[in-house]
Amino acid sequence: MKKVFLIFFVIITIQLHSQPLRIYTDSLMRRNWHANHSWDTDFNLKNQSQKFSGLNSISIKYKSGYAGFVLFLANLNTSGYDTLVFWINGGNSSGQSFWIKISYDGKDYPEAKSSTDYGQVESNKWKEFRIPLSHLMNGNFYIVSILFQESKGYAQPEFFIDDIYLTSIQGNPKIVDTYLSTYNFFPRDRISIKARVTDSDGLNDIKKVTLDCSEILNGFEVQLFDDGNHNDNLSNDGIFGNEIISPSNSTTGEKRIYVVVEDNSGKRASQEIWVGVMQYDSIPVPKGLPKYLSTGTATTSSNLSWQTNNGNECWDMGYQYITWGWWNWYSEFVKRFCDDAYRRGYIPVIPLYLFQTGASDFGCSGNEYEKIYCAINNSNLMTEFWNRFIQMCQEAKKSFAQKVIFHIEPDMLGYLQQRCIKENKTPDQIPAYVNDSKYPNNLTGMHQRMIDLVREYCPDKGLIAFHASLWGNIISLKDNEEKILNIENLARNTANFLLQLSPDFDLIFMDWSDRDAGFDGIWWDKKNTSVPNFARVLMFTNYLSTFTKKKVVLWQIPIGNESLPNIPNQYADNRLDYIFDYPVDIAKSGIIALLFGAGIPNMTTQFTDGGHLKSRALEYCQNGKISLINFNDKDSSSKKTIREVVFYQNYPNPFSSYTYLKFDLPEYIDNESNQLITFAPLSIKIYNILGQLVGEILNEIKPAGQYEIKFHPSKFNLASGAYFIELQYGKLKKINKLIISK
Repeated sequence: MKKVFLIFFVIITIQLHSQPLRIYTDSLMRRNWHANHSWDTDFNLKNQSQKFSGLNSISIKYKSGYAGFVLFLANLNTSGYDTLVFWINGGNSSGQSFWIKISYDGKDYPEAKSSTDYGQVESNKWKEFRIPLSHLMNGNFYIVSILFQESKGYAQPEFFIDDIYLTSIQGNPKIVDTYLSTYNFFPRDRISIKARVTDSDGLNDIKKVTLDCSEILNGFEVQLFDDGNHNDNLSNDGIFGNEIISPSNSTTGEKRIYVVVEDNSGKRASQEIWVGVMQYDSIPVPKGLPKYLSTGTATTSSNLSWQTNNGNECWDMGYQYITWGWWNWYSEFVKRFCDDAYRRGYIPVIPLYLFQTGASDFGCSGNEYEKIYCAINNSNLMTEFWNRFIQMCQEAKKSFAQKVIFHIEPDMLGYLQQRCIKENKTPDQIPAYVNDSKYPNNLTGMHQRMIDLVREYCPDKGLIAFHASLWGNIISLKDNEEKILNIENLARNTANFLLQLSPDFDLIFMDWSDRDAGFDGIWWDKKNTSVPNFARVLMFTNYLSTFTKKKVVLWQIPIGNESLPNIPNQYADNRLDYIFDYPVDIAKSGIIALLFGAGIPNMTTQFTDGGHLKSRALEYCQNGKISLINFNDKDSSSKKTIREVVFYQNYPNPFSSYTYLKFDLPEYIDNESNQLITFAPLSIKIYNILGQLVGEILNEIKPAGQYEIKFHPSKFNLASGAYFIELQYGKLKKINKLIISK
């Protein structure tokens, strides 16, 4: 990832600052943009009957008064742009009118301007409309959606819009791209940040670039530099960077940080980035499972030969669905699968998908929500289910496998959680046929009996996992587009639901999506600058794990990659790559295993992805799998709190061309304010033997932590001799002596 990033950032983009920001040219310009929130409107994003330029335009026909055509733009950053421009054609009619509104959160549209303020729509004639953003926006940089809303109170004839874009402001700074080394981290973790910045007046016009982390800790702000010494590539290349340490008293949860650039005339631009400050946990990995972030894939052929033939040593687990009637597939199917996995060196995982597939055979109808509820209360179906559940456990026990994971009904628990919410009930108030007098006939009794049967019929070997769906709260984190969302509350609701079923289960299974993003159009932002994004989902996962005190298996991960052509069996996706780009973030969230597989027919599989899964997995394994015991020490600073400044003797010393300055900055109590200081101004100055200041090596805000910098005496044209270096951090000070010998 670092190599790819460096290559990307050194590409020179000619006149990037003067280019318009295009929203629609033949199609919406970003794949996570869409018009799905429109209402009472017929529209076509690829209309070809009328077009201003190119191949397509947008056709819009309001079917009723106050209907709306909505362009969802996923938190589009407008800083550095001043005008919304589009071309419009009335088709066979004229005089169509609408309000233009901007939403900052995807729900409310506080401002409204009439299209008639900027021109009249004419039949079969293209006209340019230019609307200053200051007429639509109140100073906020970010657009979640643009609404073109019918304004006459009745249906209007079809019209067409084409070439939608924002015009650039000459002389305004812009943030072209951002990169963080980690988006989900613990307090005291080390984070590298880079931002590519441009200004049409040149880089010398940029006054400063800062990273505002005040949501993490009030007042926490650090400066980014383009001097070649702050994790920023080359000096004066437009890439500003720094390395920070999240303060130990950071508030946990979903946060937003902001890269802010300001030029010499005071013009500013900003980029919003979602991060997750996660909670530590001491949750043990269940006995018998790998103590590192492990990997595996799906099979539909009852064996895991693909793994054996594609990096055998890399893989740790493999899963095979069982559906209704599995006992008729062939003799002792569960035992055979478990034995095959054991012989190949893998832990067998068995997701149960019985109620969805068996409900229709017992007269249950309707959608899955209704069929599952019917199924768990059908005495004939449930009697068969309990008998086959026991058989499954017995077959697993008879196998050679040392551990077997039973994954309980992925979609079932999501729908039952929704039922509890809709009916305002707890699991012990939702009926279910348990068929055993020792248990109540409700969801709690049903799930406790499953756990007890695993313990009885597959003791010491069987582990039982409950499934947590991202959509079980009714609010779906897979596709939710709200910028402000109470992730902690959603995770607590899901945790409470699972624990109310029974607190005795062993693991949580989660899935991010059962289909590739290229198939359903739901893309997560891997830069975490809009929603939905990865940082939010991993923060939810961390909350869920800590609330339940259970580790998580991420299951049925889509296998698509961004180079695929987006056709059946080869749909594109970015989730797999994000996981392997940020495996430490994944492990810190509470996830202990990664299981890849398609969720519905025609999705990308390990057989159709061009070898991408194999390549990324082998790269991960060869670099060393992430330890779940000691991974906090990887990519993290020491958790030991420093209480005094430690300024190490520079090395080498004496020196001629350069030397290294290493220092530890403490967290300390300010006696005047009685507050814990976790970041403070840092200055490093150099004095000659007479005590005269000859230069300032460093002057910036730094969080507490361990640092090392490279010092070149040529920066101040220093002659040979003895010098003193003074380090001051807040109110703390240390002095060292160094010798230059040329």
